[in-house]
Amino acid sequence: MRLGLQDMQKFYDNIEINEIANEVIKYMPTMKAYFASNESLSEYSKRINSYMPNPVHLERQSFFRQKLLEKVNRIFNEKEKENIDLRINNDWGVVGGIVEHHGILDHPLLLSVSLVSNFYKLLERKEYGDALVFATGNIPLNEPFRRRGFMLNGKKFNLYPKSYKNKVVYGLGKYDFDLKRKIVEAHEWHLLTKEEQGFLENINGIIKGIDFSTCDTIGDQFTKINYYLWPLLFEEKLRGNSANLISVEYDDIIIDYMIHVLTTDKESHVYKMLFDKDFRNLILKEFEGKQGAWDQDSESGTHFFWALDEDNERVRLELKNDTLVGKGIQIKLNPDDIIANLKEKKILPGMLLKFSLTVFYMGMKPLMGYSLEYMSRLKEKMIGILEKYFPEEAERSRNIPYDNMNLISICKGKGSEGKPKDLHAFDVFFKGGFAKSYLEKLDKFQFKDFMIPSLLFAYNYSVNKFGKQEEKKTFNISEEELQKPFYRLFD
Repeated sequence: MRLGLQDMQKFYDNIEINEIANEVIKYMPTMKAYFASNESLSEYSKRINSYMPNPVHLERQSFFRQKLLEKVNRIFNEKEKENIDLRINNDWGVVGGIVEHHGILDHPLLLSVSLVSNFYKLLERKEYGDALVFATGNIPLNEPFRRRGFMLNGKKFNLYPKSYKNKVVYGLGKYDFDLKRKIVEAHEWHLLTKEEQGFLENINGIIKGIDFSTCDTIGDQFTKINYYLWPLLFEEKLRGNSANLISVEYDDIIIDYMIHVLTTDKESHVYKMLFDKDFRNLILKEFEGKQGAWDQDSESGTHFFWALDEDNERVRLELKNDTLVGKGIQIKLNPDDIIANLKEKKILPGMLLKFSLTVFYMGMKPLMGYSLEYMSRLKEKMIGILEKYFPEEAERSRNIPYDNMNLISICKGKGSEGKPKDLHAFDVFFKGGFAKSYLEKLDKFQFKDFMIPSLLFAYNYSVNKFGKQEEKKTFNISEEELQKPFYRLFD
């Protein structure tokens, strides 16, 4: 049954757009604040990065901050570090995204996550420093946001062979990023115009000129490639003063932090949920079937950790008789074996364990996409458990703000018919980067306006994750109509 007009909250003047927004919040009530937000991108991004955690959390974050700076200092050479301004000190409350997937800049939504989270910094580097983004390497090279490569002007180009498609980024060795050679070998160079060929030769020259001697993994390479390509998102006259991007694959930092906690705080809820049988069984029971945890019936998710096999592909684990069991893998769930496997890069924390460590124990403020909904549900469930067994942790965790949702696209350009469309990173590079006037126009929109283009996607996501297929409705509005508010970007 559709909502009646009298039952709807007023977010938008357009009746159908407003109806879809109301349908979304039926399933994802956390989206309500963003359909109602009148903030500009500068106001919004500055607010979500302002965070002073509880003193206990701030102290716990010190080891994480140390490992983060160690990684940045290792990846970048001395000359590069002279041009990096991250402003991380002992008073910096850790704010980090759980949306970004580590890889070369490409997809409009993931690209926008970095831009939106740091919008207030983009042209104000002197005042605010550079942009820091956490990205997960716990994703395969072939995934919905990056299909083994990149897009340029509607053409897809693979960077990795099919045999690599399920390999997880985390722990994968260095790679040869000769873009031109890979396109030529795929017999696709002729599909490019002369202008596109010249453009990609220039990009290829930039990448081949990067000092990868400081890199240990493909993830390290992604960090440096993105550092050098990011300025191309802005027109040339802005590049000298625009904020740099430091996109860090933070899985290894989280693993170092987990080992630190497991060895120094054996009374923590993180230690207990793994190694105290009674508390662990409670966690297994309470989070069974929950989005972001595990579901035995559908064989989705994993018990506490994902395993990585000999091909660096992810293996789901199930706890049986104190042993984590997966395809060809058995790992005893005891401190020595878990720490040894973490050090050897054979396991990765699953979402619930990662969330429990970084948010509920360390007090990181998470920046999220539509995952805000299920993360809010996990938070409510976890705090309910902590109240009974770790009441002080529950009180601290309750005060961590969940006041952001960054999965919106601000990467717009004119399509072939002059109508707005979402641009991939290489499209923006090809067009010469965003002009200052474009960024200024973006900042005149209200945040709720940016929620409109993805309304149909948000609705389908909400029903698929939190509703029933028989409840799904259809709407008489096209993706093109949802882009209409952004026509004035190009007036």
